[in-house]
Amino acid sequence: MKLMKLLQRLPASVVRRLHRERYKKPCWITPVPASHKLTDQDVTDFVESMKQPVLMAMFSKTGSMDAAQALQNLALMRPELVIPPVLE
Repeated sequence: MKLMKLLQRLPASVVRRLHRERYKKPCWITPVPASHKLTDQDVTDFVESMKQPVLMAMFSKTGSMDAAQALQNLALMRPELVIPPVLE
């Protein structure tokens, strides 16, 4: 169960970070320095590394809802990498 929660929360955290770095309006939170921001290649590598475990978790007896949320977050970042395997 804890591994399923990790699979669900890790992509959600990356989505929050991407939103904060790229799209959020300036606020009192210290901005992320340009040298520490996630690049497009970093995001692609993350999605590729998480895709197979999340797809396998979809068919487990427990945690399919967590896997669905993780898949949704991965698809938010890179739909071209996530959606084709789901449709197959």
